[in-house]
Amino acid sequence: MGLREAQSAVGSATLALTTSQDGDTTASVAETMVDEAGTRMTAASKQATAFKPTDQRTAAQMEAVTQALGDADTAVRHAGEALSGYPGAPSVRSALDELKQSSSDLERLAKKLEPPR
Repeated sequence: MGLREAQSAVGSATLALTTSQDGDTTASVAETMVDEAGTRMTAASKQATAFKPTDQRTAAQMEAVTQALGDADTAVRHAGEALSGYPGAPSVRSALDELKQSSSDLERLAKKLEPPR
C-alpha cells in the first residue's frame, strides 16, 4: 500500500538533513535528496490510492495508511523547507523530530497490517 516506499522516502529525507547539518554533504545535494524523497512520497500515495478496499476492516486499514502517508508527506515537505532556511521555515531540529515520528508511525503501521494475499 505504499508504506515501504514512504518509509524509504522518510529515511532519505532524514539522511539529507542529518548529513547537511553535520557538514557531510552540500546544501544542493541535501536538497536533491529531499526532492527525490518527495517524488517517492508521490509514488507511495499513488500506490495507496490504487488499492481498493473490499471490506470494512480493509477500509479502516486504508484510512490509517492514508493518514500516515499524509503525515509522512508533510514531514518530507517540512524537511525541504528547513533546508531552504527561509524566514518562517521549520528548524532542522523540528523537521528531524517530525521525520522521526513519521518513521516510527509508518513502521508501527507496517507491522500491524497483514501481508497482501
